[in-house]
Amino acid sequence: MPFGNTHNNFKLNYKVEEEYPDLTKHNNHMAKVLTKELYGKLRDKQTPSGFTVDDVIQTGVDNPGHPFIMTVGCVAGDEESYEVFKDLFDPVISDRHGGYKPSDKHKTDLNFENLKCGFSVDCCWMFL
Repeated sequence: MPFGNTHNNFKLNYKVEEEYPDLTKHNNHMAKVLTKELYGKLRDKQTPSGFTVDDVIQTGVDNPGHPFIMTVGCVAGDEESYEVFKDLFDPVISDRHGGYKPSDKHKTDLNFENLKCGFSVDCCWMFL
């Protein structure tokens, strides 16, 4: 591991209950999804670059949010984060995007004639 976060390995000396953050007053998608059991399952995993679940959730722990502004509360440190921590990311993404599942596909239609808007595209280009 070239950039391993070895400081996180020391946390494994403690019980999950001692390391699990208090998220009771947090208002973000991560806090809604992360349980003590899930944290325990993910805390000894890391991506090839050394990104851990503690790195994933740190932004949501540090920024509890506001009741009227629901933030995501977690970050992927690299591409592999989505696979290594999928048990956390998949439900967070689903919650944030109204039920979007890993099996869902985004419909791509690059035909400009299928755009639905209340104005002519040609008209818009006149003002550029």
